[in-house]
Amino acid sequence: MWIVLIPLLPALAFAVMVPMSRRARTAARWLPLAAMSGSLLLSFAAFAKTWPGGAQEPVWRASTLLTTLGGAPLSVGMRLDPVTAVMLLVVTVVGVCVQVYSLGYMHRDARQGWYFAVLALFSAAMLLLVLAGDFLLLYMSWEVMGLCSYLLIGFWHEQDAPRRASIKAFLTTRVGDVGFAIGLAAMWSYAHSFDFTVVLQNTAWTVGAATLVSLGLLAGAMGKSAQVPLHVWLPDAMAGPTPASALIHAATMVAAGVYLVARALPLFHAAAPWVLVFVMFVGASTSAVGGILAMVQYDIKKVLAYSTISQLGYMFIALGAGSEVAALFHLTTHAFFKSLLFLGAGVIIHATHTQDIREMGGLGKTMPWTTGTFLFGALALSGVFPFSGFWSKDDILMTLWTQGTWYSLATLVVALVVAAITAFYMTRVAIRVFAGRACSLARETHLDMIVPMAVLAGITAVIGFASPAFAGFLGEVKGWPDLGMAIVGSLAATAGIGVGVWIYAFGGVDTQELRRRFPRVTAVVDNGFYFDLTYNRGLVAAFGWLAGVLARFDTSAIDGVVNGAARAWSASSRAMWEFDGSVVDGAVNGVGALVKRAGDRMRTMQAGRVQGYQRLGYAGLLAMITLAVLVPYIGVAAASGLALVALIVVGAIVVRGA
Repeated sequence: MWIVLIPLLPALAFAVMVPMSRRARTAARWLPLAAMSGSLLLSFAAFAKTWPGGAQEPVWRASTLLTTLGGAPLSVGMRLDPVTAVMLLVVTVVGVCVQVYSLGYMHRDARQGWYFAVLALFSAAMLLLVLAGDFLLLYMSWEVMGLCSYLLIGFWHEQDAPRRASIKAFLTTRVGDVGFAIGLAAMWSYAHSFDFTVVLQNTAWTVGAATLVSLGLLAGAMGKSAQVPLHVWLPDAMAGPTPASALIHAATMVAAGVYLVARALPLFHAAAPWVLVFVMFVGASTSAVGGILAMVQYDIKKVLAYSTISQLGYMFIALGAGSEVAALFHLTTHAFFKSLLFLGAGVIIHATHTQDIREMGGLGKTMPWTTGTFLFGALALSGVFPFSGFWSKDDILMTLWTQGTWYSLATLVVALVVAAITAFYMTRVAIRVFAGRACSLARETHLDMIVPMAVLAGITAVIGFASPAFAGFLGEVKGWPDLGMAIVGSLAATAGIGVGVWIYAFGGVDTQELRRRFPRVTAVVDNGFYFDLTYNRGLVAAFGWLAGVLARFDTSAIDGVVNGAARAWSASSRAMWEFDGSVVDGAVNGVGALVKRAGDRMRTMQAGRVQGYQRLGYAGLLAMITLAVLVPYIGVAAASGLALVALIVVGAIVVRGA
């Protein structure tokens, strides 16, 4: 069916571009854009096919049998349902905007063709992931995304920072992926299937089995979605191209973990009760850590990176509260406003040639379009009405409130504090970058970079009003936000904005003096709560020490044994060589020399003298008579020996006579 074309088109674009030369690949950079545009149109058609939603059953599905394991069929397949339709639109809309934006952003890069090719493969993998009808195909797409993220983060591999960041991202997410693989193995062991319908609607799950599988899936999601303590790769991943960051770290890879847990949420409900509480705790701690660290960053992309970590924590909070709809709605709104912010940051970096917000200022006067669209994203992220972040954050806060448990209420307090922190650090960025006296000659960017930002800004401004319709489309009845919770959330955002304006617009606090007065707190936040330092000393350094010990053991013990055996073998070889040369070759050569000398002597018997021949004939006759006479008395061997001696003696006489 035509739905298969949604991931297939960008995958074909990648396949066509890979064998091309660099020049041809650059000329064909429009091909991934055309493919993604086709996927976007087909995604709208897929959305229309699922309209008006409400039902959780797929409206289309297809599968292919791969083999059988233990008598159970192993197949992969795709399905289209309301959740899939929403995710397809999110990925393709953001993907097309990033592709168009990249035409302007990457136009001077010599390897831009390869960038567009990998971007197409990345988009294809994410589209296939959301279309997957089973956990096996989802995992396969998951791994392709991991490879593409490695290639995109390390795109400028000639530089040390992108190269190290790509390796760090790849290895850190691998940690979670090992847990994912273990969860899949346990899933097959208990359910003998990876199909969503079979696994998620199976009522025979035991608590222990469901807990084991859920924790494995959660580990994979924590790696991809940068949850504490596996969040450390995301800030360093900002070393890649900015539009790639907008796609990877807003709408695709980091959202894949949230999507995985949302898909598997029935399995989490079947697990032990503490599993969802643990998911909520992970989300709350991630949200707090990301928000606090975003407040102290000066690199504009790292502010957005830590903000992404914080917002992903918000989504995990919703999942821990058991609300798939709230998590997916925040995923959707976040995809649009965070990709908008990343694209805006790219324009700012492109214009100012710096990522340090302390070196910017006054851009609101020289870059009005960028300023306006960026502020739309900042207000949405801050949760300000009527922008989309206000609606999706309110859903999460209301979910925590209605759950009513002590841990959900405690998490609600954390979420409100983080909402204020979010508004604070976005106010800090906006004032430092756009307000004040212009400190650069920055000018507005190209139209092909402004238009995608304007599209995303428009979506950000209006999509929040679709909150009840979104919930209904996914099968949940929900009205407009509760007025009381909306006021509380708005007060948190207002408090964050007010403190930010007071500090950075009016100079209410000397932040440098504050840092000097609290050096220990400053050291903690400047070092990212020592996560990287702990990993470097506890894991990387320990691994290096162990590798050194093993290297020394290999050099001294293993190599000693091997080299000793080699020396012993060499000595025995020399001895055998000498024995062969002196004894074996001596015997063989001696026999050869004896035969040669005998031959030389025997040759003289052929002298042509009749007397000599007569003597030999008589000697032979005499030997035969001797043999015949003596055999009965002394035996064949002794008689033959005497006859031979007689023959030799006569022969010697003949030779001498000759």
